[in-house]
Amino acid sequence: MEKKILIACAMQQDEIEKYRKQLNITYPVVYLQRGLHRNPSVLRNLLQQEIDRHQDVDIILLTYGLCGRGTEGIVSWNTELVMPRFHDCIHQLLENHVDKNSLYATRAWTIDKESIGGQCSTVLAAYGRERGMEVLDTIYGGYEKITLIDTQSYDIKKTKDGLKRPAELLNKKLAVEPSDCNIIRKLLSGKWDCNFVHLEKGERVTERHFI
Repeated sequence: MEKKILIACAMQQDEIEKYRKQLNITYPVVYLQRGLHRNPSVLRNLLQQEIDRHQDVDIILLTYGLCGRGTEGIVSWNTELVMPRFHDCIHQLLENHVDKNSLYATRAWTIDKESIGGQCSTVLAAYGRERGMEVLDTIYGGYEKITLIDTQSYDIKKTKDGLKRPAELLNKKLAVEPSDCNIIRKLLSGKWDCNFVHLEKGERVTERHFI
Protein backbone atom coordinates (compact mmCIF):
# COMPACT_ATOMS: atom_id res chain seq x y z
CA MET A 1 0.00 0.00 0.00
CA GLU A 2 1.28 3.44 -0.92
CA LYS A 3 2.28 5.62 2.00
CA LYS A 4 0.66 9.08 1.92
CA ILE A 5 0.52 12.31 3.85
CA LEU A 6 -1.73 15.34 3.38
CA ILE A 7 -0.38 18.86 3.76
CA ALA A 8 -3.35 21.18 4.09
CA CYS A 9 -4.32 24.78 4.66
CA ALA A 10 -6.02 25.25 8.03
CA MET A 11 -8.62 27.31 6.15
CA GLN A 12 -10.06 23.95 5.02
CA GLN A 13 -9.75 22.11 8.33
CA ASP A 14 -13.50 21.92 9.02
CA GLU A 15 -14.12 20.23 5.68
CA ILE A 16 -11.07 17.97 5.75
CA GLU A 17 -11.80 16.66 9.23
CA LYS A 18 -15.42 15.90 8.33
CA TYR A 19 -14.56 13.86 5.26
CA ARG A 20 -11.45 12.37 6.79
CA LYS A 21 -13.70 10.70 9.35
CA GLN A 22 -16.43 9.89 6.85
CA LEU A 23 -13.97 8.24 4.45
CA ASN A 24 -12.00 6.55 7.24
CA ILE A 25 -8.75 8.19 6.17
CA THR A 26 -5.89 7.05 8.39
CA TYR A 27 -2.83 8.67 6.84
CA PRO A 28 -1.51 11.76 8.66
CA VAL A 29 -2.53 15.35 8.00
CA VAL A 30 -0.32 18.39 8.59
CA TYR A 31 -2.03 21.78 8.74
CA LEU A 32 -0.30 25.03 7.81
CA GLN A 33 -1.66 28.26 9.25
CA ARG A 34 -4.49 30.19 7.65
CA GLY A 35 -3.81 33.28 5.58
CA LEU A 36 -0.56 32.26 3.89
CA HIS A 37 -2.14 32.98 0.49
CA ARG A 38 -1.74 36.67 1.29
CA ASN A 39 2.04 36.30 0.99
CA PRO A 40 2.86 33.83 -1.81
CA SER A 41 6.61 33.77 -1.13
CA VAL A 42 6.06 32.86 2.53
CA LEU A 43 3.57 30.16 1.51
CA ARG A 44 6.04 28.76 -1.02
CA ASN A 45 8.88 28.61 1.51
CA LEU A 46 6.83 27.03 4.31
CA LEU A 47 5.19 24.53 1.98
CA GLN A 48 8.53 23.50 0.48
CA GLN A 49 9.97 23.03 3.97
CA GLU A 50 7.04 20.80 4.92
CA ILE A 51 7.38 18.77 1.72
CA ASP A 52 11.10 18.34 2.39
CA ARG A 53 10.30 16.96 5.86
CA HIS A 54 8.18 14.15 4.43
CA GLN A 55 10.32 12.55 1.77
CA ASP A 56 9.81 9.11 3.33
CA VAL A 57 6.32 8.64 1.83
CA ASP A 58 5.21 7.64 -1.65
CA ILE A 59 2.71 10.42 -2.33
CA ILE A 60 2.27 13.86 -0.81
CA LEU A 61 -1.23 15.29 -1.18
CA LEU A 62 -1.76 19.05 -1.07
CA THR A 63 -5.03 20.91 -0.63
CA TYR A 64 -3.41 23.96 -2.18
CA GLY A 65 -4.03 24.95 -5.77
CA LEU A 66 -1.96 27.65 -7.46
CA CYS A 67 -2.80 30.00 -4.57
CA GLY A 68 -1.70 33.32 -6.04
CA ARG A 69 1.30 31.48 -7.51
CA GLY A 70 2.35 30.60 -3.97
CA THR A 71 2.85 26.96 -4.98
CA GLU A 72 4.69 27.73 -8.22
CA GLY A 73 8.15 26.19 -8.19
CA ILE A 74 7.64 23.73 -5.35
CA VAL A 75 9.01 20.25 -5.92
CA SER A 76 9.19 16.88 -4.17
CA TRP A 77 12.35 15.04 -5.19
CA ASN A 78 11.50 11.60 -3.81
CA THR A 79 7.70 11.47 -3.84
CA GLU A 80 4.81 12.12 -6.17
CA LEU A 81 2.73 15.25 -5.59
CA VAL A 82 -1.04 15.49 -6.08
CA MET A 83 -2.92 18.78 -5.81
CA PRO A 84 -6.25 20.26 -6.98
CA ARG A 85 -6.15 21.95 -10.40
CA PHE A 86 -7.74 25.17 -9.14
CA HIS A 87 -6.47 28.67 -8.51
CA ASP A 88 -7.70 28.89 -4.91
CA CYS A 89 -9.84 27.14 -2.31
CA ILE A 90 -13.01 29.07 -3.22
CA HIS A 91 -12.81 27.95 -6.85
CA GLN A 92 -12.08 24.47 -5.52
CA LEU A 93 -15.15 24.36 -3.27
CA LEU A 94 -17.42 25.70 -6.02
CA GLU A 95 -15.62 23.89 -8.87
CA ASN A 96 -15.05 27.18 -10.70
CA HIS A 97 -18.74 28.24 -10.58
CA VAL A 98 -17.76 31.53 -9.00
CA ASP A 99 -19.56 34.86 -9.24
CA LYS A 100 -16.99 37.67 -9.54
CA ASN A 101 -19.45 40.04 -7.86
CA SER A 102 -19.59 37.93 -4.71
CA LEU A 103 -17.22 37.92 -1.75
CA TYR A 104 -17.06 34.31 -0.55
CA ALA A 105 -16.45 32.91 2.91
CA THR A 106 -16.59 29.72 4.95
CA ARG A 107 -16.47 29.57 8.75
CA ALA A 108 -12.67 29.62 8.66
CA TRP A 109 -12.74 32.91 6.77
CA THR A 110 -14.69 34.56 9.61
CA ILE A 111 -12.66 33.74 12.71
CA ASP A 112 -9.54 35.91 12.72
CA LYS A 113 -8.60 39.58 12.45
CA GLU A 114 -8.24 39.27 8.67
CA SER A 115 -11.89 38.21 8.34
CA ILE A 116 -14.50 40.52 6.86
CA GLY A 117 -15.76 41.51 10.30
CA GLY A 118 -12.22 41.78 11.64
CA GLN A 119 -11.14 44.08 8.85
CA CYS A 120 -14.21 46.27 9.32
CA SER A 121 -13.44 46.67 13.03
CA THR A 122 -9.75 47.35 12.39
CA VAL A 123 -10.40 49.96 9.70
CA LEU A 124 -13.08 51.80 11.68
CA ALA A 125 -10.88 51.85 14.79
CA ALA A 126 -7.96 53.23 12.79
CA TYR A 127 -9.75 55.84 10.68
CA GLY A 128 -12.99 56.65 12.45
CA ARG A 129 -16.48 56.17 11.05
CA GLU A 130 -16.52 58.58 8.09
CA ARG A 131 -13.03 57.97 6.69
CA GLY A 132 -13.22 54.30 7.66
CA MET A 133 -16.31 53.75 5.55
CA GLU A 134 -14.52 55.30 2.58
CA VAL A 135 -11.62 52.89 3.07
CA LEU A 136 -13.98 49.92 3.38
CA ASP A 137 -15.77 50.99 0.22
CA THR A 138 -12.41 50.97 -1.57
CA ILE A 139 -11.79 47.40 -0.34
CA TYR A 140 -15.27 45.93 -0.76
CA GLY A 141 -17.05 48.30 -3.14
CA GLY A 142 -16.70 45.98 -6.11
CA TYR A 143 -18.78 43.24 -4.50
CA GLU A 144 -22.56 43.06 -4.57
CA LYS A 145 -22.96 40.41 -1.89
CA ILE A 146 -21.26 38.25 0.69
CA THR A 147 -21.79 34.55 0.05
CA LEU A 148 -21.28 31.98 2.77
CA ILE A 149 -20.37 28.57 1.36
CA ASP A 150 -22.28 25.85 3.18
CA THR A 151 -19.99 22.82 3.23
CA GLN A 152 -22.11 21.09 5.88
CA SER A 153 -18.98 20.98 8.01
CA TYR A 154 -19.80 23.69 10.54
CA ASP A 155 -22.73 25.50 12.20
CA ILE A 156 -24.08 27.45 9.23
CA LYS A 157 -26.64 29.46 11.25
CA LYS A 158 -24.09 30.65 13.80
CA THR A 159 -21.61 31.59 11.09
CA LYS A 160 -24.25 33.39 9.02
CA ASP A 161 -25.42 35.30 12.08
CA GLY A 162 -21.82 36.43 12.61
CA LEU A 163 -21.71 37.86 9.09
CA LYS A 164 -24.92 39.87 9.40
CA ARG A 165 -23.30 42.89 11.03
CA PRO A 166 -20.48 43.34 8.48
CA ALA A 167 -22.95 42.70 5.64
CA GLU A 168 -25.24 45.45 6.97
CA LEU A 169 -22.30 47.78 7.57
CA LEU A 170 -21.05 47.30 4.01
CA ASN A 171 -24.58 47.36 2.57
CA LYS A 172 -24.16 43.94 0.98
CA LYS A 173 -26.67 41.16 0.49
CA LEU A 174 -25.92 38.03 2.48
CA ALA A 175 -26.37 34.74 0.63
CA VAL A 176 -25.64 31.06 1.19
CA GLU A 177 -24.41 28.67 -1.48
CA PRO A 178 -23.96 24.91 -0.98
CA SER A 179 -20.84 22.90 -1.72
CA ASP A 180 -20.57 19.12 -1.62
CA CYS A 181 -16.77 19.35 -1.22
CA ASN A 182 -16.41 17.01 -4.17
CA ILE A 183 -12.77 17.96 -4.81
CA ILE A 184 -11.73 17.47 -1.19
CA ARG A 185 -13.45 14.09 -1.08
CA LYS A 186 -11.74 12.98 -4.30
CA LEU A 187 -8.36 14.21 -3.08
CA LEU A 188 -8.66 12.30 0.19
CA SER A 189 -9.99 9.09 -1.39
CA GLY A 190 -7.52 8.92 -4.27
CA LYS A 191 -10.04 9.50 -7.06
CA TRP A 192 -7.78 11.91 -8.93
CA ASP A 193 -9.29 12.89 -12.26
CA CYS A 194 -8.68 15.81 -14.64
CA ASN A 195 -9.38 18.21 -11.76
CA PHE A 196 -6.04 17.29 -10.21
CA VAL A 197 -2.39 17.90 -10.98
CA HIS A 198 -0.36 14.70 -10.53
CA LEU A 199 3.38 15.36 -10.55
CA GLU A 200 6.13 12.78 -10.73
CA LYS A 201 9.22 12.81 -8.50
CA GLY A 202 11.32 15.88 -9.18
CA GLU A 203 8.69 17.63 -11.30
CA ARG A 204 8.13 21.26 -10.32
CA VAL A 205 4.76 22.95 -10.06
CA THR A 206 4.29 25.55 -12.80
CA GLU A 207 1.46 27.90 -13.68
CA ARG A 208 0.80 25.94 -16.88
CA HIS A 209 -0.46 23.00 -14.79
CA PHE A 210 -3.48 25.14 -13.91
CA ILE A 211 -4.40 26.38 -17.37
